[in-house]
Amino acid sequence: MLRLAEQIRRRQPHIRGEESTKQALILPFFSALGYDVHDPTEVEPEYVADFAKKRPGGPAEKVDYAIRRDGAPVIFVECKSVDVNPSSHSGQLARYFNATPSVPIAILTNGLRYVFFTDLQDRNILSENPYFEFNLLSFSNNDSDVLESFSRARFDPLTVREKAEEIIYSSKIISYMSELLRSPSDSFTRFVLSELNMFSGQRLTARLVEKFTPIIRHAVQTALLDMATRSIREHGSDRPEPPVSAAPPVPPAAPPPPKPEPAATAVPSTPAKSGSAPIVTTPEELEAFEIVRTICADSPLKTPVVSRDTSQWFTISAGSPRKWFVRLYYNQKRKSITTKIAHARAVPLAPGFEVEAFQDGSRVYITTNKDLHRLRPLLLLAFEEEVKRKDAPGDDGEPAAGAG
Repeated sequence: MLRLAEQIRRRQPHIRGEESTKQALILPFFSALGYDVHDPTEVEPEYVADFAKKRPGGPAEKVDYAIRRDGAPVIFVECKSVDVNPSSHSGQLARYFNATPSVPIAILTNGLRYVFFTDLQDRNILSENPYFEFNLLSFSNNDSDVLESFSRARFDPLTVREKAEEIIYSSKIISYMSELLRSPSDSFTRFVLSELNMFSGQRLTARLVEKFTPIIRHAVQTALLDMATRSIREHGSDRPEPPVSAAPPVPPAAPPPPKPEPAATAVPSTPAKSGSAPIVTTPEELEAFEIVRTICADSPLKTPVVSRDTSQWFTISAGSPRKWFVRLYYNQKRKSITTKIAHARAVPLAPGFEVEAFQDGSRVYITTNKDLHRLRPLLLLAFEEEVKRKDAPGDDGEPAAGAG
């Protein structure tokens, strides 16, 4: 699926209209799942049912594709143009689904996002809300595992509802755990301290819990970053070993005190000029750097990704600090990133984001580091163009007056 994602990313800027989207983006996706898209007995285009008329004597309604199994349709697919946001299914798709008991899955897609619906609330009534979404340009290993269950080799219509419930429950648990690890609750802090037996025989007062909450949060962030880095190295043995980043590693969590020191929310980075405020690199910036480096590792242009922090931005560069391709503005009221990609080119690569022209490139406003995964096409393009760009003096200079 990674190879297909790379092909789709390159094709996307050249696609216009629904038919082009079907041929260049959607059919290759189902082909990658093992379906024979050239066999109309398996993937039937423009599917029409006997009942498919809005009114007597009127034109027949069609579903873009019906995927068949043992002669019966089992998946309906409604297609939109790549520039249309597949936000909710149509009444037409619902009517087909509701009247076809053999079909447990309806998919709405624009060739990039695939939104999956079923009948979780009422049997044979298509739910309004999807139970799974897959984005070809931004997906996790867990998303890939879920998608594999829809492949020709593994798809089982009889277990769809059971799988749908499992996906929903799992998604809620993952979301809860992510929030808990980012911002530990008092009960979680008490649980950790109790499990570590650090204060055996003592009462865990509210003051003690408050004191240890930032320490535990910092320790969790350090552990997660270490796991991500180790995973990248273990699964990227066929790639050149990434260089040491200009940003230093997060220090280990504070040892059990008797008098614990408050955990720092950031670690020192590049020394500041004499008389200026010290420069600090936050765990959030380090996490962003790992995400961007992982995205760039999938590029055929094997160039190391390095980082450097400054007082106004965190710079990520291709090979040399002079060749920056993305800057993080995380110390402002609204988080944003900037690239050297012109505004007109950046907008279609950042659907759903606020994008504005910025100096000779563009600025994209984001909310969390998760948004970087959704900006994968933009980041890859910025990286690859910078790798190919000849060195220009002064690229890593100090911020211009009023910059940022």
